Amino acid sequence: MRNPLERSGDWRASVRVDEGWRTVREPRGPYATASLLEWGSITKGLVGTTAWLTLDVDLPVAHYLPQVPDAEMTVADLIHHTSGLPRMPVTMRTGLFGDPYRKTVGVPLDPASAVPATPRGQFAYSNLGYALLGSVLDAVHGDWFAAVRQHVLEPAGIGTATIVPGQTERVVPKLFGRAITPWALGESSFAAAGGIWSTFDDLCRYADWALEPHAGSSRRVSWQHKGVSTWINGEVRAAGAVIVDAAGVIAAVHTLANAPHAADRIATELVEQEVRQSCGG
Repeated sequence: MRNPLERSGDWRASVRVDEGWRTVREPRGPYATASLLEWGSITKGLVGTTAWLTLDVDLPVAHYLPQVPDAEMTVADLIHHTSGLPRMPVTMRTGLFGDPYRKTVGVPLDPASAVPATPRGQFAYSNLGYALLGSVLDAVHGDWFAAVRQHVLEPAGIGTATIVPGQTERVVPKLFGRAITPWALGESSFAAAGGIWSTFDDLCRYADWALEPHAGSSRRVSWQHKGVSTWINGEVRAAGAVIVDAAGVIAAVHTLANAPHAADRIATELVEQEVRQSCGG
C-alpha cells in the first residue's frame, strides 16, 4: 500500500512537539498563494463547546425554539448527534457536483423542518442538527459566530477565523487551471455545521487549545473518541481537514482535491511514523 505521506497533490501537515508545531509539509501550490483554508465540520467542535459552556444542554431544544417538532430532543442530543435528525433535510440534494447549500444562502433555517428520521438516543451524524444548534445559539446570543468568537476563538488566540472569507484569501484547488468554487456553507443557514475558514496556523492553535492538558472535556464535546485516540475531522467539496491526538502524538492535516478522508490517512501515518521513531524503529 502506498505511503500516504508520498501522496501527490496539495496538502499541509504539522506535528506537535515539545517546542511547538513541526512542519511536515511546507505550503505549496494554492497554500502558497492564499491564506485561509476550510475547516469543514471541524467547525462543529467550536459550536459544540460554545453550546456546552453557555446553555443548559439538558433542556429540550423546544425551550429555545418552540417550532421544533420533537419536544423531547435536547441540546445535548444536537451536540452528540443523538437527536435522530438526518444528515441533511430531505429537501436538500447532496450530489457530487452541485452545491447543496447554495439555495439556503440568506434563508433562515426553519426549525419546523427538523423532523427526526431515526430514534432519539442513537448516534446519527447530522449537519442539520448542528445547523439547528446554531439557531439555538442565535436565539440566546443574537449571533452564533459572535458567541463562538467570545468563548473559543479569543481564548484560543485565533484571530483569522471567518465564515465569509474574501475570494482572493481562500485556499482552493484548481481543476484544468480553474479554481473549484467552494460550497456556500459559510453564507448559508448551515454555517454552524461547517462554515469556518482560517489560516493553517490558527487551525493548529485550535488543536492546542482543545487538547491542552487538564483543560477539561468541554473543549472536546464534539470530537470523536475511540480508546485513547481523540480526533475531529471535516470534508467539504474539495478539501479535507483533521486534528488527531493518538499514542501521545498530535497532528493537524489539511488536503485539497484529494480522495475522501485523505487527511485522516495522512494523519494516521504521521502518528505511526512518530511512534516508530520514538521507539527507535
